[in-house]
Amino acid sequence: MEITITLRGTLRKYFGQDKERKVEVPDNCTCDEALQAVGINYKEIPSFGFVAVNGMRVMIYDRLSPGDELKAYSRISGG
Repeated sequence: MEITITLRGTLRKYFGQDKERKVEVPDNCTCDEALQAVGINYKEIPSFGFVAVNGMRVMIYDRLSPGDELKAYSRISGG
């Protein structure tokens, strides 16, 4: 199935010049599996924050559907 993965904040550097990519992933895959498919191991990225699907914050192990937009956000800090 095809989904769109968008990286936000400091995570954008992992896609080089692109901020988003349309990718083919296995049916019924999780957000974690989709990120792994494009070479992003969120467990090894200290600045990784959270993911959202179609504008709604979700858990990393939630399942995706065809056409979903997965956004990965970096951790936000400030004061």
